[in-house]
Amino acid sequence: MQAKSLWKKIEETGFKFYCVGCNRERRIHPPAKIGSALFFIQILLTAGTLTAATYPWLGLKGFAFFVIPVGLGFEAFYRMKMRAALVCPDCEFDPILYLVDRKKAAHQVERVWRKKFEKMGYDYPEKNQKKPVVPTQAPPAAETVNRDQA
Repeated sequence: MQAKSLWKKIEETGFKFYCVGCNRERRIHPPAKIGSALFFIQILLTAGTLTAATYPWLGLKGFAFFVIPVGLGFEAFYRMKMRAALVCPDCEFDPILYLVDRKKAAHQVERVWRKKFEKMGYDYPEKNQKKPVVPTQAPPAAETVNRDQA
């Protein structure tokens, strides 16, 4: 009996996690991996097309000229797609921004929640707002027994 791989299951279903900002369950399906055969085929076809378009000027050395920039462009595009997929659609929490600048990430999430409160017609609770003091009655004093009188 062959053991089932957990990695294959993750690739098929995507990554499942909870958003830190709103506790909503999220699932993202990553695009084709950078090291996959499809990735290299796309790079070679694009570089070949650019080489064919510039063949009168560069000749075959244009292929070597285009492979690295096209590969870098594909990798940058892949990373942008992954970063866009990580941002929560509800609270716009960006985990990459949180790793880089926590104050900026907190400000962005606060801005989104302010808009939501405004849309519903509520005042946004301020962080430094003091809670109203509610007067309470002092509990009745316990009767003390004087030992001399007992």
